[in-house]
Amino acid sequence: MKSTVYVKVKVTPGRNRTEFCSLLDDGYSKINLKAKPVHGRANAELVKWISEQFGVRVDAVVIKSGNTYRRKTLKVISPSRIPLWYNG
Repeated sequence: MKSTVYVKVKVTPGRNRTEFCSLLDDGYSKINLKAKPVHGRANAELVKWISEQFGVRVDAVVIKSGNTYRRKTLKVISPSRIPLWYNG
């Protein structure tokens, strides 16, 4: 298993639930987030969801770029599993 993986996502906040939606043509994974983009809630929910998907603690997931944008790159340190939707 890789010691670090990078995840490229395009998020859509304010949806009915948090879930993987689809793989986009540009290699980004489309993720729906239940939280709205207010006071960092959507980013916090994304980090928590990614940590659950990759089997790591929340502090092992870092938003490397796109903190205030819909397209983001996240760094996951020492994942214990790789979800089926991940295209890395």
